[in-house]
Amino acid sequence: MSGRMSIRWTFSFGSWNPTECQFQLAASCIQEEEKIRIGRFVFKKDAKASLAGRLLMRKYVSENSSLPYADIKFGRDDRGKPFLVGCHEVKPMLNFNVSHQGNYAVLAGESGCNVKVGIDVMKLEYSGGKTLSEFFRVMTRNFSPLEWETIRGNSKTSDKQRLAMFCRHWCLKESYVKATGTGIAVNLQQINFKIKSSNLRTGAVVTDTELFVNGNHLEDWSFEESLLDENHCVAVALSGKGRGSVPVVFKCLDFSELMNGSKPLLSADPAYSQMFFKKEEKPF
Repeated sequence: MSGRMSIRWTFSFGSWNPTECQFQLAASCIQEEEKIRIGRFVFKKDAKASLAGRLLMRKYVSENSSLPYADIKFGRDDRGKPFLVGCHEVKPMLNFNVSHQGNYAVLAGESGCNVKVGIDVMKLEYSGGKTLSEFFRVMTRNFSPLEWETIRGNSKTSDKQRLAMFCRHWCLKESYVKATGTGIAVNLQQINFKIKSSNLRTGAVVTDTELFVNGNHLEDWSFEESLLDENHCVAVALSGKGRGSVPVVFKCLDFSELMNGSKPLLSADPAYSQMFFKKEEKPF
């Protein structure tokens, strides 16, 4: 296995229009139970998102361990979080998390013992039917009063800016609870983020956001935030990594890069592929 490394990958499944050959290859490189679960999705976009997430995990473990591709096996814990099965020498050194939303699947990986990592991505949009003010009212319990002050801004803050700040806070909270393994069942108002840099940019990483839980500053946690494009924000939560490391900008993989080094685990399944291509891309 290589030395201490930070990996940040993204794959745009939203713009991926696979050929039948590409889809059959991708579907053959995951575990049978994963393939069955992905086949149950009603829409192509959801199937592509989940498939991309599984392939990102397999690529990460394959490239950052001595495990042969065919020997990599994932399970899910009680909260649905994927984990590497067995491989007691490798598992403590590989820490990873995936997320998919909007048009992107993302992975954050860290090597090293006692490291926790969580990631979340969000598309900066709202299509819930209610006004943004009403939506914020419904979501009141998910953020602290100080966070709501930051989200709502002032009289000059546009709804677009408010929505972007809302999504940014949500990404931060999701990344943290995914890293801790607690899920969003915890009291989210007790998890308070203090944002110092008001804007995110593509190709740059913001690292000065601070976390307070029950009023206590958790200095052992750090957060990396950036934009994948003008419509998607991403946050990575880290603990146990140590200070002073240089944050890594996300690398957007194309299909050939995503599949590089992969090995088919299953036989080609034309019927499965045909079922996928009969589906609608997404809900209308």
